[in-house]
Amino acid sequence: MQPAALVVCNNPSERATYAGWLRSEGCRAVEAGSLVEALTQHERHPFALTLSELASPCVDAAQLIKSVRAINAQAEVIVLLSNSDRAGAAVAAMEAGADGVLVRPVSRATLLAGIGRMSGFQAQIEGPDVAGWRLRRRYDFSQIAGNSPHMRRVLSLLGRVASHDTPVLITGESGVGKELIARAIHVNSPRAERPMVALNCAAIPEPLVESELFGYQRGAFTGANSDKPGLLKTAGGGTLFLDEVAELPLATQTKLLRFLEDGTYFPLGSVQPLTTDVRLLAATNAALPKRIASGGFRRDLYYRLSVFPLHIPPLRERPEDILPLAQHFLAHLGHEVGKSVPGLSREAVRYLRSRSWHGNARELRNAVERAVIVSNGNLLTSADFRTLEAQVEPVTRLGLGEWEFPEEGIDLPELNRTLIATALGRSGFNVSGASRLLGITRPALRHRIKKYGLAKEGKELRDRAGGSRAVKLRGK
Repeated sequence: MQPAALVVCNNPSERATYAGWLRSEGCRAVEAGSLVEALTQHERHPFALTLSELASPCVDAAQLIKSVRAINAQAEVIVLLSNSDRAGAAVAAMEAGADGVLVRPVSRATLLAGIGRMSGFQAQIEGPDVAGWRLRRRYDFSQIAGNSPHMRRVLSLLGRVASHDTPVLITGESGVGKELIARAIHVNSPRAERPMVALNCAAIPEPLVESELFGYQRGAFTGANSDKPGLLKTAGGGTLFLDEVAELPLATQTKLLRFLEDGTYFPLGSVQPLTTDVRLLAATNAALPKRIASGGFRRDLYYRLSVFPLHIPPLRERPEDILPLAQHFLAHLGHEVGKSVPGLSREAVRYLRSRSWHGNARELRNAVERAVIVSNGNLLTSADFRTLEAQVEPVTRLGLGEWEFPEEGIDLPELNRTLIATALGRSGFNVSGASRLLGITRPALRHRIKKYGLAKEGKELRDRAGGSRAVKLRGK
């Protein structure tokens, strides 16, 4: 059974925010905007915990506490106070029988910490939800929403590995939140007070990856006018996170492997090895075993990185997390876009749950942000989500079975050639960039470039355009 809480507040936006935070933690949160509504809810279903403001035109916490205790003597109540009157209000709240007080503005962390002290509320938790709830009380998972069995397992494994220096390889589709998982590992580790440094291996040109990672000495190459520490040194004592690790050049993979084996590395231009104390986390959305088979990734490095593999399932495999994620995004987006809404309507919830979300949590967050921007400030409806849907549909419609085939059929080799030519044109004939767009390895792409005769064509077009990287390859 989920822990149940009632949030009583006259302000609908504030009320929805607190309830959203509770739901994202696996709690069944119900909202009430007045004293009468709150007592009606308690009569229907006694709540172990009530979060209520002290006094407003619609709420009187003292009367609420008295009436709630008449229904359930064991009920616990936390009172929300205003910062302007907390000196006297805190005394009044405790005299009224409150079990705790929180002073506005209340942060997510403060709210959850206050709730964690309510022993009766904790005792209400039973069954499969107990693991997820206790994990969140013990660890800082405040940025990770969702309480599905899949995510409970991920968080359980995360909690076990966080305190060790074991390398972790985080895998999953783009948009599932791999960097959030990496940051959760870091903040729950003994290295939390030291820096966590992230490097997106796919975002840096191949020749620069090595210098970014290992640093260089003055004079190592033209333009190296001073020593530069690499990210390994910058992250000293902390954590280094390598995102899109599958895109590391083979030469850099070899040097990274040496560091993992003996803890030493050489900055560019240096003959003296350096050492540093760094925990390594890595993430990828690529199938590394396939990269290994094609020669694009070192097998020995893979085994070094994947001592503790952690896979994040796509959102379509954990639909229970769609609503908690949407509420989590909604609670934070109000501050970012400067416009808050009270919550999601029931038909908006049905709409969100009906979508496959091939772009995972990232796509869902974008959809919530768009809906907040176009909304009129009331509860979000499906119309708010659909307003700009037609303009993003070609990007989000990627699932199998959603292609429209012409009656005469397709020429598959020509389709492959066109896709490769388009990716090369988009990347300015940069093989690494095009391979990322296509989701294949560089060796595999080079093979197809040769197969379809695109190398000569690309060179001719670049020469004709004066070497511009913006050249687009024409069709066959």
